[in-house]
Amino acid sequence: MIMQVSYFATPQEPMGRTATSLNLIWVLTWLKFLPRSRRESAKLFWLFIEPAGQLSILIILFTFIGRTPAYGTSMALFLLTGIVMLNFFQVGSGMVMQAMLGASNKQRLAPVGMFHDAVASTIFKLITAIGYTSILLIGVWFIQGIDVVPKHPLVAAEAFMWCALACMGMGLLRAFFTKFMPLIERIYATVSRGMIFISGVFFVPSFMPPQIRDMLFYNPVLHVVELFRLGMYDQYPTIVYSALYLKLFALGSIALGGGLIWRQRAEFLE
Repeated sequence: MIMQVSYFATPQEPMGRTATSLNLIWVLTWLKFLPRSRRESAKLFWLFIEPAGQLSILIILFTFIGRTPAYGTSMALFLLTGIVMLNFFQVGSGMVMQAMLGASNKQRLAPVGMFHDAVASTIFKLITAIGYTSILLIGVWFIQGIDVVPKHPLVAAEAFMWCALACMGMGLLRAFFTKFMPLIERIYATVSRGMIFISGVFFVPSFMPPQIRDMLFYNPVLHVVELFRLGMYDQYPTIVYSALYLKLFALGSIALGGGLIWRQRAEFLE
């Protein structure tokens, strides 16, 4: 009898489980780019149109009132650097929340772990955010003829990475609160509607009075916006941005949200 020896890890081994998880995450991410209905096609289309629409409205509004850019020479570029990060965080956290709330359905359809779809949603939003940011930057270059290439590309890329982690952590927390403390989620949903006014989208936070800067400091979106602008501009002025705070918020929210959900996993998977 000839015995066949496998040189690959089985799903029961650590390497096999890791490979299986990565493969599942890749498949779930890819499936999000393949809409199965007109409604899903509209949602995918809206992911790209929404930030462009927000940017256009702000440009028209500030042009009408005669406002100049808070930094740089292009109002469109300055607003773009804030809008794309704010949209990334808000929409991304919502997608992660919905993925966690739908974990039970995913669990029945396939051997998908609790957090696989949440990770896939984060990666999907990261890819689409980079995509629509690139398209908008090209549009600004085409219309205004200005240089839109990031002056510090690695810093700009870092902003996308930390924004992805932050929105994943916030999404996990929102999923837990929606499940067990819906009042807190409703309060967040109400407050987040005014996030555009406290995230540095159309102003430079470091130019604000110290008392206002101190209050704005605790908004994680502001730090993501500041980091992205540090990558886009050559010498962007900031005394508000804190790499330590952003990292602690992103990693801490993932750990806290993941821990709370894991503790109540039976309710999420029922």
